[in-house]
Amino acid sequence: MRFFFTWVVFFMPLFAQVDGVLKTLESANTKSAASQQNIDAYAKQSEAMFEEYEQIKKELEEQRTYNRRLEMIVDTQKQELPKLQEQLKTIETTQKKIIPLLFDMVETFEKLVTLDTPFLQEERAKRAENLKSYMANPDISLSEQFRMALQSYKIEYGYARTLEAYRSQLDGKNVDFIRVGRVGLYYQTLDLQECGIYDASSKSWVKLESSYNEHITKAIKMARKKIAPDFLTIPIIKGTL
Repeated sequence: MRFFFTWVVFFMPLFAQVDGVLKTLESANTKSAASQQNIDAYAKQSEAMFEEYEQIKKELEEQRTYNRRLEMIVDTQKQELPKLQEQLKTIETTQKKIIPLLFDMVETFEKLVTLDTPFLQEERAKRAENLKSYMANPDISLSEQFRMALQSYKIEYGYARTLEAYRSQLDGKNVDFIRVGRVGLYYQTLDLQECGIYDASSKSWVKLESSYNEHITKAIKMARKKIAPDFLTIPIIKGTL
């Protein structure tokens, strides 16, 4: 017993030292772990800052590229500016010439419809009136006005190459009219017993002989595509259309 007690007494200071060392190690390990956590946090923060730096660097380079492109565009526009200014002057000069021309075209078209052989009178008069309203509309561009004027003349020109039949009134009676290009304008009563031709020189209708009824009827059927195209034998008054 005395030996055991002596042994315990002898080793107690040693145990105390070991315990102190262990506590010191434990404290050091705790501090080391805390330090490692701080290091990891700093590492993540540094990584995030680096990524942000790279992103900013990329955006800065893109902005520089964009600025260089803008500078090139501005330089090109500066070089083109004198040409554009000259073109604008040309356009203004052209407009000053086109506007009077347009009004002359509209006025001539209106006279053409009024003085011409009286076929499709309502339709053509409406077209002339519309053309005048287009010219007076500031919302319609000059190019569009010019296009409309040319289109109206194109329609008139097209009449010279077509055969057309339509029904309307003559002296209060319904009759069939037949326009043969711009060669002649004819009428025929619905009972097919009377026909006539328009005389542009006297601005009057001239009654034709009854023998022409058959030919006028044939022309009307051809225009309405009821029979195949064929030769026509019809009278012509010089200067009718």
